[in-house]
Amino acid sequence: MLDWSDSEKCLLLSVLLSVYMLFYLAWHLVTAFFTDFGAQYISPAGARQFTGVLLFNVSGYLVMIAWAAVLRKKRRQSRFFVHCFVQFFGFSFLLVGLMLGLYSPITGMVLLGSPLVGFILFGFRPVVWGFTVSTVMVLLLAWLSASGYDIYALYFRADPTAKDSLSYYWIASTVAFSVPFVTAVLTLVSLLLRRWVHREAQVRAMAVQDPLTGLANRRALFDQFAHEIARARRAGEDLSVCVLDLDHFKQINDRHGHAAGDTVLVRVAERLRQTLRETDRIGRIGGEEFVLVLPATGRMGAKNVVERCRAALYDTPIVLDDGTALTVSASFGVVVAAPGMEATASQLVSQADEALYQAKQRGRNRVEFWSAVTSATA
Repeated sequence: MLDWSDSEKCLLLSVLLSVYMLFYLAWHLVTAFFTDFGAQYISPAGARQFTGVLLFNVSGYLVMIAWAAVLRKKRRQSRFFVHCFVQFFGFSFLLVGLMLGLYSPITGMVLLGSPLVGFILFGFRPVVWGFTVSTVMVLLLAWLSASGYDIYALYFRADPTAKDSLSYYWIASTVAFSVPFVTAVLTLVSLLLRRWVHREAQVRAMAVQDPLTGLANRRALFDQFAHEIARARRAGEDLSVCVLDLDHFKQINDRHGHAAGDTVLVRVAERLRQTLRETDRIGRIGGEEFVLVLPATGRMGAKNVVERCRAALYDTPIVLDDGTALTVSASFGVVVAAPGMEATASQLVSQADEALYQAKQRGRNRVEFWSAVTSATA
């Protein structure tokens, strides 16, 4: 529902509210004219007025349904329509509250639950305007009632909640109409918030994950990288960084298509994840280039880990969806940051990239380690 247009949201709510008002109308007609409660408590004038109020509300929501349907058919959006819907919603329940009593439970539930749903569905401005107008009107009517004007609970000739004439029929009716409203509000809020949380998780994942491989993207990887550098310095441990690049990847795209290239990247990411240790970090930083961060790992440990990754890629061909088997290799450049080495994440990746260049120059499908000497030679 969060992805619906405002007119579609208003259309659904108008249908539900028109049905709700029709139930109110049916209850009113039965209660006022066919029950002992109606004969004892309901004012004849109030009964006529309440009939008019409910018919007015139903007619108003039918107009909203027609208006929303036209907007939906024409695929148009109208902020004015949203404001009109929100204002009419508050006005319709205000009229019900005027007839039944502003201090009835249904009035409080509408004032409490409706803004919560409205803020999720329609945003801030129309709901605040609607809530403000309704609250001011409730306070004004309450003040007029307290000032002696006979406008409170116009539906009744006698109070059905007084101690000396307590009506259990009225209590049961109030509960019968309140429970569905509360249930609908809580259910709607629950569904919307769950959807909202799901969308937030999706947005958060998109911000830190490479959409194709599911690995950390450049931003997320460098955030993790900075944390590992700081931890290695505190612990006085080695930290190894590897940049790998798939060999002749352009030829795969040219010969088999970009869909095949995407498949290769996904399978490479899966094999790297399966080969690395749980403490290692991996990310895709662009194209066919990946970065491995190996915490608490010196030269020998890095050589073993990276060699396993090289063999995992080269020794087992990648089978495409059409059955074609491709032998994929990669070149690896590694740099080891020893304790006391003051280097940033970008500097370490740059040094590992220099070693990667040496691996490419020396025949590909191999591992090369960076050193100051090879850097000067390059």
